[in-house]
Amino acid sequence: MSDAAMDSSAGRARRPHPDPLTMTPAEKVIAEWEARHDVAARGSRPSFGTVQHYLSETRSRERCDEAARPRAAERRSKR
Repeated sequence: MSDAAMDSSAGRARRPHPDPLTMTPAEKVIAEWEARHDVAARGSRPSFGTVQHYLSETRSRERCDEAARPRAAERRSKR
């Protein structure tokens, strides 16, 4: 390499490497869809325990989302 090429690369700021273990919400949705698609493609059926766990987790997530939203009475009083 020439000295000019080495100087220009040394002067650039290095970007930090992203954490490979963190996933964006979109990546999580895609991964979940792919996993469900793979299971369906194999023709296997989930066990009762797996279905129960999925439903309880979904209900819990929905209840947390509902609790985070302001109630109708609170919304009316702010108007």
